[in-house]
Amino acid sequence: MSLIMPSGKPSTVLGMTIRIEFPPALMTKELAGYYLSKSVREIDELRAKKLLTAVGDSKRVMFTKAELDRYVSSLPERG
Repeated sequence: MSLIMPSGKPSTVLGMTIRIEFPPALMTKELAGYYLSKSVREIDELRAKKLLTAVGDSKRVMFTKAELDRYVSSLPERG
């Protein structure tokens, strides 16, 4: 068994392969844009309008998946 970690490096356990995949805890502006189908500029505009709240302890602007999902939930339905 091979265990493929997020680093992409497998480790063998009982001759089987297991792939563990999960979304990152924090997303960059680029990933947030991809997730929301928006450009980085549009992400910056949403942040400037206080429609998206960034988090983090570094100079990089990061977003939680929960915050991005909250924004999506706030969008009006189109009929």
